[in-house]
Amino acid sequence: MKKLINLLRGYVELEASGAFPERLLNLCAQNRLQFWRLRWLDETSFTFRVALQDRKRLEELARRSMCELSEKRRRGAAVVAEGIIERRWGFLAGLALCFLAVSFLSRFLIVIEVTGNETVPTAVILSQLQRVGVRPGAYGPAIVEKEAANEALLGLPELSYLAINIYGTRAEVVVHEAEKKPELLEEEIPTDVVAKADGIIEHIHISSGRALFQDGDIVAEGEVLITGELDLREPEYGTVDTGRLIVHAEGTVKARTWRTLEETIPLTAQGKAYTGEERTGYGIKFLWLDLDFLQNSSISQGRYDKITRTEQLNLFDQALPVWLTTTTLRGYDLEERPVDQEEAVLRLEQVLTARLSELMEANQGEVLQTDFVTREENGRLTVTLLAECREEIGRTVEREGEVGRVYGGSADPSRTGEA
Repeated sequence: MKKLINLLRGYVELEASGAFPERLLNLCAQNRLQFWRLRWLDETSFTFRVALQDRKRLEELARRSMCELSEKRRRGAAVVAEGIIERRWGFLAGLALCFLAVSFLSRFLIVIEVTGNETVPTAVILSQLQRVGVRPGAYGPAIVEKEAANEALLGLPELSYLAINIYGTRAEVVVHEAEKKPELLEEEIPTDVVAKADGIIEHIHISSGRALFQDGDIVAEGEVLITGELDLREPEYGTVDTGRLIVHAEGTVKARTWRTLEETIPLTAQGKAYTGEERTGYGIKFLWLDLDFLQNSSISQGRYDKITRTEQLNLFDQALPVWLTTTTLRGYDLEERPVDQEEAVLRLEQVLTARLSELMEANQGEVLQTDFVTREENGRLTVTLLAECREEIGRTVEREGEVGRVYGGSADPSRTGEA
């Protein structure tokens, strides 16, 4: 165990010579300077070992005893470390700077992760966070997490909860989306239910008001389906005119409809003909520092595609706050080209189908049958979608009057002149 300790702290083996070398040993004993492995060479010299840290003290004692010391060898971990420092000081200085840089840079945000969002795009949340100072390159300890989260939440009404948790170079953003509140019906507003499309009524359901049509009737767009005006019938043989009661009409009207949607495009279009001229530039972003080396590069004719690729550098699977951007400019000229009609028809059919799906989703409907008609006219290609559907065609619109008031009867102030 003692040998291991001596190896760790380091030792030096010396040769002492003089007229009376035993005086050196006596002085070492008096000053409690430990030595070991004493070996006499002759009457005036011997070798021994001392700790590396006692080397200078031993030289003073040698002068007092009029002895000369010569170093034979050094051993131990401390000796190895001392040699490395002497020979590799540049490497050690660089290593120390690296550790300082890592310690400093680890306090800046590199990655921002957003979890919990489904309908709200992550880019929208990151953009709002950037406005409140939470972005890659921001100094983490300077961010007050709760205050930044509350400030960001004010600009995101689609969210009901937002929390920011910072772990070194990573910021975790947890969000909960707000539930959409159902629209409240203003029952104090007098309304009618009007048809928003032509169709054949299949089923009409009245919550309030009076139906003007029955199942199987044909209606046109704009016709009143459920009126908010109720006739108050008089008793048999009565002489009193009770008038009309105004209410908030409400109900659903399911009908079979026929929708016609149309899209058109020209038969020729301008296309890109690449000239072969190309420029490539690079940019580096380090925390808040952004260096762009493509500022003076351009394409002669001024028309070009710009392709940008950004990569974050990693070291030992650890993301660094350094981004390398490669930007490529590809020049082109514009020329008229005929469109591929089959591809154009297919694309227009897809657009019309998507429009019809959105329309049915908004009207709580379903598509029963579809048909497409294609025609070319005046240099344009037109695709028409004919669809048979079943959907809700009732639309609530405001009307004149006051809910709960009777009009036209003998009690109506407008007829009796009463205030």
